[in-house]
Amino acid sequence: MGEGRFDFETYCGKVVVEPSEEAMTPFGGLVPYAAYLKHSGILDRLAETSPVVRRSPNAASVRSILVSMQLTALSDGSRFAHVGRLRADPAIPELYGIERVVSDDTIRRYMRRIPAEAGRAWLAEGARCLWSALPTRYILDWDSTVLTRYGHQEGSEVGYNPWRRGRPSHHPLVAVAAGTRLCLYYRWRSGRSGSASGWVSAMEEVREGLGVKRQPWLNRGDNSFGTEEIMAWHEAGGDRPQYLFKLRMTGNVRRAIQGIAEAEWSGPSSLGVLQVAERRIQLMGWSRPRRVIFGRRIQGVLPAEAGGTLWDMVKAEYEAYVTDLRPEAASPWQVVDLYRQRADTENVFDELNNHWGFNGFCCHDKHATEFAARMVLLTYNMWNLFLRLMVPQRHVEAFQGRRWFLLIAARMVKSGRTRVVKISVRDEWLRILTDGYNRLCQWIAATAPQLEMNFGGLPALNLPPPAAPP
Repeated sequence: MGEGRFDFETYCGKVVVEPSEEAMTPFGGLVPYAAYLKHSGILDRLAETSPVVRRSPNAASVRSILVSMQLTALSDGSRFAHVGRLRADPAIPELYGIERVVSDDTIRRYMRRIPAEAGRAWLAEGARCLWSALPTRYILDWDSTVLTRYGHQEGSEVGYNPWRRGRPSHHPLVAVAAGTRLCLYYRWRSGRSGSASGWVSAMEEVREGLGVKRQPWLNRGDNSFGTEEIMAWHEAGGDRPQYLFKLRMTGNVRRAIQGIAEAEWSGPSSLGVLQVAERRIQLMGWSRPRRVIFGRRIQGVLPAEAGGTLWDMVKAEYEAYVTDLRPEAASPWQVVDLYRQRADTENVFDELNNHWGFNGFCCHDKHATEFAARMVLLTYNMWNLFLRLMVPQRHVEAFQGRRWFLLIAARMVKSGRTRVVKISVRDEWLRILTDGYNRLCQWIAATAPQLEMNFGGLPALNLPPPAAPP
């Protein structure tokens, strides 16, 4: 026992447990990800163009900091302190060519020193090559999310917070490419910001960052984005995308619904079945009439006694959408269906908050919090594209993807200049890994290193899923 050797009697007999000098890791799946990361060259370019230069001979390199931050987010970390889980792993520095995994204080100090505007442009330029994986025609879904803060974080203010009322929060603006799960844009905002505040300047940044060939054809958002300023921006002409937004059920919208004759509603008036109607109206505050699609679901009849009226009333639920899509391009039914496809965007926020620590990695300095969130989104996008090589038939969420393709017990053996990493897998799961690693090798061989990540367009998400790993 003094030498660290222990004998245990188990069901298979005596088992000896003793420490080993060999490099072992629970993250055997980081080996192919290291090849993927090296071939893309994203972190290498970010390290070379960092707005903060570390000149001290004893200081950790910028690349070591970026790798440490990305691997912390990738390995289910949600706080800066979670980088400590990786510091004792002897295989990670060798696999990623860094001196060591840095401490959480080193990451925070580095991010505090990054100038705000220069840092945003730096990270946006580093992620630019990812957007070549976008389809040639896609929809950009806009939304905002509330990140509740505890303690004293700069910029956290008491605003709209449906989950923790009265608690301070940050209220970032995020854009997601529909159907791809790729997050294309992030803007940090204080907790008192409205859902659509700063949207026009944000969209201009998106257009500049994506380039001419990667522009969305439609912007889509909830009832916070159907404002005169945003719609007028789309209607200004040029090559700007079209729009589809849900409308708030204000008094003016309800009065417009009341003016629709019964014969104008399309579809049967069965209980719970959607009916649609279309009108071109100009609401108060609008500079012009616009196409509005109304939806109605009859829920039943409210008796006069219950409603406090003299006549029975039809009880119904209503919804309204405003768009500049022409009737020949999309019928009212198609407009409603097109908006409902936006529901997948909520899954992105759920995954980011619950499986990527998007709500974590915060400290007192707001710029450090912002750049940590941007690094989390960069890692999220890169891991999603990596998993498309592993499982091309469908999107795999983080909690599954990590368990399937990251958490693989492995042992690194050195033989001369060669390193052999032996992973502990077998049977059906070995076949699934073999197929995925073959696709990764083919992609590396078929694409130029450190250029565009040409995935040939993302595959559809509605194909049958592969057999679940054991």
